[in-house]
Amino acid sequence: MLKKMGIGLMASVLFLSGCFPFVQDTEDNVVDMGEEGDPQEQEVGVVPQASTAENFYSSVLYDGTYIHGRTRGFGSAVVYNRADLDQLELGLTEIAKEHFDPETYFFREGQFILRDELNSWLMRESDDNPNGLNPPLGKGDNMREREEDQPRYLSHILEHNYLVEDNGEYKLGGIVIGLSMNSVYNFRVEDDQGRYNFYETDISENKMLEEGEKIAQEVVNRLRSQEREDGSFNDIPIVIALFREQPRDSVIPGNFVATAVAEPDKELSGLQSINERYYLFPSDDANNNARNDSDNFLRFREEVQGFFESYVGIVGKGYYRDNSLQELTIDVPIRYQGKTEIVALSQFIADRIEQRFPKNIKVQVYINSVGEKQEAIVVRQPNEEPFIHIFR
Repeated sequence: MLKKMGIGLMASVLFLSGCFPFVQDTEDNVVDMGEEGDPQEQEVGVVPQASTAENFYSSVLYDGTYIHGRTRGFGSAVVYNRADLDQLELGLTEIAKEHFDPETYFFREGQFILRDELNSWLMRESDDNPNGLNPPLGKGDNMREREEDQPRYLSHILEHNYLVEDNGEYKLGGIVIGLSMNSVYNFRVEDDQGRYNFYETDISENKMLEEGEKIAQEVVNRLRSQEREDGSFNDIPIVIALFREQPRDSVIPGNFVATAVAEPDKELSGLQSINERYYLFPSDDANNNARNDSDNFLRFREEVQGFFESYVGIVGKGYYRDNSLQELTIDVPIRYQGKTEIVALSQFIADRIEQRFPKNIKVQVYINSVGEKQEAIVVRQPNEEPFIHIFR
C-alpha cells in the first residue's frame, strides 16, 4: 500500500556545473497522498475527455483542481532549452500511450519523486552525495580535465503518473519516467583569480545510451525499493524513456532515442530504439537528409513571400518518425497594415499547404506580427481540410 506523502517541501539550491539556477520551492496544488496514491479526504474526478486528433489523456482533478507535480518548475531550471523541455513533457505522454490506453488511464503529474530527492539524484555521486546518478569527477591534472573525463550525462528526470478507475476510486496503474540526457555537457571552472571559464564537451549518442541504460535500471531499483511505499511499485509497470537534448543554441528540440519497460515484479527490459528527430527548414541538414521535404518547403516559402512586397522570414520545424515526416510547424512573421490582409494571407497559406505538402502529415502555420502578437493560425490535420482561425 502506498503511504501518506507529506506536503511540506524544503526549497533546494541546485548547483550544477554549467547550470546555476536557484530552484524555487512551490506548494501550489500539492496533494496529500493516502493509500494507493489516493488523496486524503478530497473528491477525485477527471477532466472530461475532449475529442482531438492528438487524443490527449484526461487529467485527474482533486476537489476540482489540477494537481502539480512534486518537482514543479525543476525542469526549467536544469534544462536550458525550453523547446527541449516542451518536447520531453509532451513526447513522454505519447510514449505512455503505447502502454496505457488513454480511454482507460488518466494522467497526473508525478507525485512520488520528491524535490530534494531529485536534486540529489541529478548531482554527481560523491561521499557527500551517494545518491547522485551522475558519475564522480574523472581523472586529470586539473578540474577541466576531470570534468571532461567524466561529464554529467543526466540533465533532468521527469515523472508522470497514470491512474485507473476502480469502483469509483482512482488508483495508480503505472509510472512513466523520462530521463533527459545531455548531448553536450556545459560546465565552468574557476581559475586562480576567482574568475569562471566556461567549457563544453560533446557526448556521443552511443555513450549516452550506455550511461542512460545504467541510470534507468538504478531509477527502477530505487522506485521499487521496499523502503519506498512498502514496495508497492513492484505491482505496477514502470516505463523509462531516454531523451537526448539538443545543444544550447539549437532552435529545434531534442528527441527520444530509446525506451524500456519494467513489467510488474520484473526487471527492466533492454532498451528499444526510437527513430525520431527534428529538422529545421531551411537548413543544410534538412537539404542533405530530407531533400524532397526541403524542396517542398522552399517552394512554399517562395510563394508566401511573393504574397508580400516586403521580405517575410519564414522558418519551419519538421518532426520525423522512422525517417518519415509526421508533422510540420511553420512560423510566418509579418508586418501588415490591416486585418483583411491577414485573412487573405491565411487563405493563401491554406491553399499552398494543400498544394505543397503530403496529405498524410499534420501542418500548422503560426502567423505573427511584430512583437510576437499572434494574428492567425492555419492547421491541417492528416487527410483533412485546413482550418483557419483569425485572432481579433
